[in-house]
Amino acid sequence: MFHPAPDIQRSSTLAAFLKDCGAGSYEDLARRADTEPDWFWARMIDHAGIRFSRPYMQLRDISQGPDSIRWAIGGALNLTDTCLDARIAQGLADKIAIDWVGEDASRRRWTYAELAAEAARVASALAARGVTPGERVAIYMPMIPEIAAALLGIARLGAVAVPLFSGFAPHAVVSRLNDAGAVAVLTADATPRRGKPIWMEAMLAEALQEAPSVHTVISLRRFGGAVADPGRDLDWQQTVGEADPAHPAHPVEADAPLLIAYTSGTTGRPKGVVHTHLGVQAKAAADFLLCLDLKRDDRHLWMTDMGWVMGPLTLLSVLLSGATLVLAEGAPSMPGDPFRLLRIAADMKVTHLGIAPTLVRQFMTHDPAPLAGYDLSALRIVAATGEPWTDDAWLWHLDHVCRRRAVPLNISGGTELFGAILTSTVLHELKPGGFSAAALGVGAKVLREDGSEAAPGEVGELVVTQPPLGLTPAIWGDRERYLETYWSTFPGVWRHGDWVRRDPDGTWYILGRSDDTLNIAGKRIGPPEIEAALTETREVVDAAAIAAPDPIKGVAVVCICVAAPGVTPDAALVERLKDRVGEVVSKPFRPREIHFVEALPKTRSMKTMRRIVRAAFLGEDPGDLSSISNPETMQPIAELRKETP
Repeated sequence: MFHPAPDIQRSSTLAAFLKDCGAGSYEDLARRADTEPDWFWARMIDHAGIRFSRPYMQLRDISQGPDSIRWAIGGALNLTDTCLDARIAQGLADKIAIDWVGEDASRRRWTYAELAAEAARVASALAARGVTPGERVAIYMPMIPEIAAALLGIARLGAVAVPLFSGFAPHAVVSRLNDAGAVAVLTADATPRRGKPIWMEAMLAEALQEAPSVHTVISLRRFGGAVADPGRDLDWQQTVGEADPAHPAHPVEADAPLLIAYTSGTTGRPKGVVHTHLGVQAKAAADFLLCLDLKRDDRHLWMTDMGWVMGPLTLLSVLLSGATLVLAEGAPSMPGDPFRLLRIAADMKVTHLGIAPTLVRQFMTHDPAPLAGYDLSALRIVAATGEPWTDDAWLWHLDHVCRRRAVPLNISGGTELFGAILTSTVLHELKPGGFSAAALGVGAKVLREDGSEAAPGEVGELVVTQPPLGLTPAIWGDRERYLETYWSTFPGVWRHGDWVRRDPDGTWYILGRSDDTLNIAGKRIGPPEIEAALTETREVVDAAAIAAPDPIKGVAVVCICVAAPGVTPDAALVERLKDRVGEVVSKPFRPREIHFVEALPKTRSMKTMRRIVRAAFLGEDPGDLSSISNPETMQPIAELRKETP
């Protein structure tokens, strides 16, 4: 148990907010937020200072059901009006908005005024190329200051941003560009990795051979990369650098899309999760500005990627609070610099840090002695998300990162909410790996399979019973999939896909995914993308990708495959297949193990039962077997466990 220091509690934004609302405790506020959502979200809009160019007539319309909720009816706004223009109007023009450090320790700093000007130039440059409000523009860039300008510039134009993970291979880029119908891409020629350039623009050029909707590429050429198509590919310095630095924010309807964040499900193509200009701001205010206590004087660092929801969420939360974003390119741990994240935090006087359990487990494999030389006294908050903790990792990070002073706040939610379902706060006592409370305004509950509410201590499905402002209103271009994925299990209730338990003392614990989605070091991917990479080799005719416990990552990818006729499953094949997944999907999803069997468990409709594969491989209870058509396939998979080192 950890008790946040009284001075941190007293000076917290949340404590002041409770007093202002007349709430005696966080739990009192949470109950009111759930029962009076119009009141709560109106307060969040005011708290964040969200600007409307046209006021809304009605905040919340749920007349068509919770799966069709609409917000700020009649209102119009542009996110950059609040996140940039309002900050400058408040006197923050000369304040550092982004303090960037490169892999080679080079530094660049942008003020709020400089960030606003560069974002306006991006909007102007895209407009000059014929990009109009509502059209989709992809971002495929490393974590450099220009990526913030890219996201904000697309938003300022009223276009829709499509952030892509900078580590994606061409195949993964193609599927997302085509699903979104992107007309332009903002990129960089390369990003350094351990001193060598990784040629991103070249990978993009390969992808664009199969993405006919893209007519414009604007590339920041840092390493003198070659131009693939002079008619399509423009230089950032020439195109953006010469554009209008005062391009005005284009007002859009309050429910107009701001971005499409791709997350993988258990079947089919990746899901394009839609977020709106208003929703992301209100949810970030509730989660980051209140529960995670992000303040104007903070220097916030969360090493992530714009292609995962934490990238946009981190940037926008910092701008909403008027704080400074410490942006770091490269990996949080490197050869010769295993604690790079913590060294940067110390060197750059970070006060508000994000971390992942996987990274902490990596830190634990090294001698902690060098940490004694890192001055982390500026840290006040250390937030974590992405996956469940182990107790030993949580306690290690409490001792070595938080130094028993900074508050370790655990949050969990998802791409679909642009934030948290479960959270922790500085006002609660904190238990290892637990969440001290449900997030505000989500109506989080634990349900049994029959839809009844689970008893304290009982494991069940995590659900949202009160759709918050910030919950995605759609999967891009696929209404039926949206309803089937999230709303069909419990009618009128959002099913998130996590197993959870809430103890009698109110502490929540996440126990893993209740569906087949793989969560690898905080990055979610659907098994079909990995399985397709394997079967497309034609050396594999069937495959099941599952998550298995891993001492470093928390979970790792394991693939159980059926070899094609005439193919010998030897060590060379295993390595080829592992490399194939790394190349086609992304290196973080490269399988730890690949095994071969004669057949995989199937339903009578020939759907692979990954749940059964995982249970057999890990020696877990497989549960209901009534739908399996070939139960004899389970034993060979169970035998693989004996062969695994």
